Amino acid sequence: MNQIQYAVPSLHFGENYGNRNISIRGVGSFLEQPGVLTSINGVVQPSDASSQVSLLDLARVEVLRGPQGTLYGRNANGGVVNFIAAAPTDELYGYLKVGFAEYEQTTAEIVVSGPITDRIGFRIAASHLDANEGWVENLEPGDNDLMLGEKSNARVIVTAELSDKFDAEIMLAHSEQSGRWTHWAMTDEHFDYGVMTGLPALDYSNDPAGVPILYTEEPHKVYMPGPVNTDRELDLYSLTLNWHSDNFSIKSITAQQEWKNAEDFAADSSSLGILQRSTVGENKSFSQEINISGTAGNLDWLVGGFYMDDERSDNFIIDFAVQALPFPLPFPYTPYVENQRPTYDNETTGVFADVTYSVSEDLRIGFGMRHTKEEKRSEHVGGFGVNSDAAGFIPFITNCAPDWPDLYVQEWEDSSNTVRASVEYDVGESGMTYVSYSEGFKSGGTNSGDCNPPWEPETIEATEIGYKAAFGNGQTTLRAAIFNYDYSDFQVLQVLNHVVPITNAGDAEIMGAELEINTAISDRWLINAAVTLLDSEYGSFLNSDGLRPGEPYQNEGNPLNNAPETSLILGAAYDIPLSSGGGVKLSLDASYRSRVYFREFGLKEDSQEAYTIVNFNANWESAERQWAARFYVTNLTDEEHITGMQGLQTTYGRQGFWAMPRQVGFELTRFFGSR
Repeated sequence: MNQIQYAVPSLHFGENYGNRNISIRGVGSFLEQPGVLTSINGVVQPSDASSQVSLLDLARVEVLRGPQGTLYGRNANGGVVNFIAAAPTDELYGYLKVGFAEYEQTTAEIVVSGPITDRIGFRIAASHLDANEGWVENLEPGDNDLMLGEKSNARVIVTAELSDKFDAEIMLAHSEQSGRWTHWAMTDEHFDYGVMTGLPALDYSNDPAGVPILYTEEPHKVYMPGPVNTDRELDLYSLTLNWHSDNFSIKSITAQQEWKNAEDFAADSSSLGILQRSTVGENKSFSQEINISGTAGNLDWLVGGFYMDDERSDNFIIDFAVQALPFPLPFPYTPYVENQRPTYDNETTGVFADVTYSVSEDLRIGFGMRHTKEEKRSEHVGGFGVNSDAAGFIPFITNCAPDWPDLYVQEWEDSSNTVRASVEYDVGESGMTYVSYSEGFKSGGTNSGDCNPPWEPETIEATEIGYKAAFGNGQTTLRAAIFNYDYSDFQVLQVLNHVVPITNAGDAEIMGAELEINTAISDRWLINAAVTLLDSEYGSFLNSDGLRPGEPYQNEGNPLNNAPETSLILGAAYDIPLSSGGGVKLSLDASYRSRVYFREFGLKEDSQEAYTIVNFNANWESAERQWAARFYVTNLTDEEHITGMQGLQTTYGRQGFWAMPRQVGFELTRFFGSR
């Protein structure tokens, strides 16, 4: 996903505080439910983290913009990213790829594909990354650097043609990550503990024990003492059935997924290590989708149903690893914050229908409807207290239940009816104009760290006018669009005290325009360019800022998070045929983003200034197509930028996630079998 965003200007991907965020045209954020839906071979990913793994051996990636609820099982406001795995081949085929890159990274990938019988095929893919040197330097003596470890993926796909009209696909996938894949670096120091807490002022160059507090705002550097560990694991099992008749088709996707995530790191980004954060979570998800589609005269139609039972549990702990508080404690124990959520169950059902009627050879009218219902149950308990080796956690203040460990239980239901309408008109033989209106819905949820009622569902009304065309026998393609998004009860992530709650920001609006062009200007040259322009703003939104205590701030008119005003891409590829019969393809791609805000207050300190990422690739292939090699440089100009940020008064300032610096690498591939 890190690289896809540099090919699609309206897509933004970043990480912050353990969350992974995908947004399209400024619409996104998982926030317990995807704002941009991701799927692997049609299997919906319910977790933000699991959506980033098992992405090997792909046939293609589809990025769809805007609400897509009348076409896909799980509703999503911002769009859809579909990862389509390569399918089994009719003849034996495979390859072995090895790679070496800076930061002592070695990679290996193997694919074997072919027939078992005339009607049954298989494809096995596996990959492994071993990163021995971290690209974020840990300045804390005796502690290893960050962003290193191992990542492994494996997937088996078996397809069977059960009859001339009936086929099946079984997919089994496993992914795991281990090591030190988390960092949280200081990006803007705000060392004023007394102002932020109202406590007496101290000399903040030292902690109460008289030890200097060290921190840095240098890129790709951090002070992070104590344990830093990342362990993630995903298992995915799916069965897809397709039945075709002369007039209609039926498709069924049944899937079971299990996701485990455990992370430990110090969240204060200083040598103090006062906030040792530990998160342990598990996510079990069962989903069933059925689509029936067909054609009747001038009418193309689709009806579908979707069901998902998503069960989660998590435990969030912040351990004040040292007594670095500006006041004496009357006990010899360590202050401790714990939020337990043993149950967070979301049962989702949806039914949808979409039709397109051809009024004439050139004119088509489309209409779709969807009904979504989500039933949720949350059980949680937490509080602030001390941790005793003998007695365990002794709470002083519980956040909901009066007596620890009594659970605070919330049950509620959200539902919505949404529609889509469109008009398409063909202009000549290779052009098409369209007007569309679509609605999106994202249900509400509850925070494990407070006792407030569930936050409200988010809805969006999206209007778009566009033009698509191909020229010169397909050598040039053009796409242009202007759009307007109207939000209601816009959901945003906050950081207050020791918790990361979600709240409704009221209304918001996004207006924008896109232009994309791809052209083969000769047999050797291919040029692509695209631009996305956004004008986004919050409506009336009164909200507190933990870094600026006092009365809540009015954020009306401020730009939305992860919605840069200007995004550009420009790429060129050049083919060089070799006398040996092989060939070399050189490509240079640049992606520009104007200033990106990560918090709602509209401050430059809460943003990443404009930056440009340049990637270079040189691909060689032998004449017999049995060998291939790739030399690459990502982030060629070594642009220093962050992809996510939060501000928290208890960690003294703003912390962010640094994107990877320049990396030079080389890959060698040996193919076998039929290509």
